[in-house]
Amino acid sequence: MSMQQNRYRRGVFLNAFVLLLSAALAASCGDSKADGPASNAQSSPVERIIPVKVQSVAAVPFEVTLQLTGYIKSLEDVTISVEEGGVVRQWEAERGDVVRQGTVIALLNDDLLRPMYEAAKAQYQIAEMNYQKQQKVFSDQGVSEMQVKTSEYTRDAAKAQAELAKARFERTRIKSPITGILDDRLIDEGELAPPGAPIARMVNLDRIKVLFNAPENYAGTLTRGTPVEVSVTAFPREKFMGKISFIGSAVSPDNRTIPVEVLLRNPGRKLKPDMIARASITQSLRRSTILVDESVLQQVDEKTHVVYVENAGKAQRRVVTLGARSDSRVEILTGLQAGDRVIVSGYQNVFDGQMVEVKQ
Repeated sequence: MSMQQNRYRRGVFLNAFVLLLSAALAASCGDSKADGPASNAQSSPVERIIPVKVQSVAAVPFEVTLQLTGYIKSLEDVTISVEEGGVVRQWEAERGDVVRQGTVIALLNDDLLRPMYEAAKAQYQIAEMNYQKQQKVFSDQGVSEMQVKTSEYTRDAAKAQAELAKARFERTRIKSPITGILDDRLIDEGELAPPGAPIARMVNLDRIKVLFNAPENYAGTLTRGTPVEVSVTAFPREKFMGKISFIGSAVSPDNRTIPVEVLLRNPGRKLKPDMIARASITQSLRRSTILVDESVLQQVDEKTHVVYVENAGKAQRRVVTLGARSDSRVEILTGLQAGDRVIVSGYQNVFDGQMVEVKQ
């Protein structure tokens, strides 16, 4: 009887344990189902909206221009050298003076060459007078033809000596070979100037040239006589007009460019040698096209550029094809249409499909 009671009691406890376990499992399942939606709602993030500024693009008139940077040189820049050595006796012009071509700017010591010239000149005059007398006597048959020829050749030799002495004497008078400004005196008065030594520098600033190096792909579009607009930082509001005067025949293997020279007048001598100059050369006629500021372009790889436009509150990525450039603007050949709202501020923080809000 006691064994049956024990079995009965174990069965009751077992059934109660199973019921409690089932109830606990059901409660835990119910809690998880109840908490599931709320938990998912809490873990789902709110999508971020990026503030941006946009600019509508439109087709505008545009000229393709080639922008080049070079430097200025005077058209005539001459270093005068001494042909006949000597001590500089006196300067006839000061630095900065405007000197006409052929004007004497310096005198060398001529203590030796002047007497030599005067002696040679006197010898020639004597020989000439003797020849004239010999001819008169010969016409009267007073002397032979040989004597006349001898006096003639003597006269010619004396003339050559006189001309040589005069040329040497003239070289003591240093003259300007061009009309221009005496930019520098390289030897002081009293100093010895040996033959071949530079003594002065003359510069003509009335007309100047600007030297550029143009990329080789423009070799077929540059021609002599093409108008060029030149500007310098020293006079930012002024434009100087010139024309292409020279185009190199060979491409430099170092930087794949060709040399180009532009001639222009220099009113008031404002432009100085070795100034940095910027040239603008029109390459094609005015046409209507879409332009954007180059700052909004993002380069993906060597050949791919993109911009972002705003459309219905979202950023859209557009791959664009670039054309010519003018200052900081770039021509867009494909990828944009008139009326597109290009993101010009905040584009660094967006991606394709990003929610955006346009700010004024």
